[in-house]
Amino acid sequence: MAIDMNSRSKVKNLCDWNISWERYSMDGDEFIKANQTVYIPNMEIETQVQNNNPFFSGSGNGDHARCYIENPEMREHLGFDNKEEKRTQLILTDEKCKEIFEYKTFSTFKKHVTENIITNQEKSKIVNYAKKNKINDYDKIQFLSEYTKLPFKNDENKE
Repeated sequence: MAIDMNSRSKVKNLCDWNISWERYSMDGDEFIKANQTVYIPNMEIETQVQNNNPFFSGSGNGDHARCYIENPEMREHLGFDNKEEKRTQLILTDEKCKEIFEYKTFSTFKKHVTENIITNQEKSKIVNYAKKNKINDYDKIQFLSEYTKLPFKNDENKE
């Protein structure tokens, strides 16, 4: 299926903070608020990927990206997904966080954290997931705090 470069695709900011970058195919900058979505022209998305914008490219193949393109055809066009190889872009979601915390052995948990949690955005996401879901496993929380260098203090108890 051919991608219409004049159409727009929905793009979600996966970060807990605002992000922005300079546009290449049109004037101005792109700005996306924390955890929000916008529609960006496919031509601009492709140009950003070709210029290795880490918000889209992540570690180079789309994994660990900070923006998620919600158009499956566009992700496949860019090489982030491949139906034939059954390969999908590695994006840290709540489901992926849950899967990581469900590993029974600490060594397996540690292995999956170090392989899947690379960027500051991902580190923030898994720590916030653990707080929100009240994960009660000392070893896992201690390791996460050391690995991410983010404190696991719960700010709800402050006066």
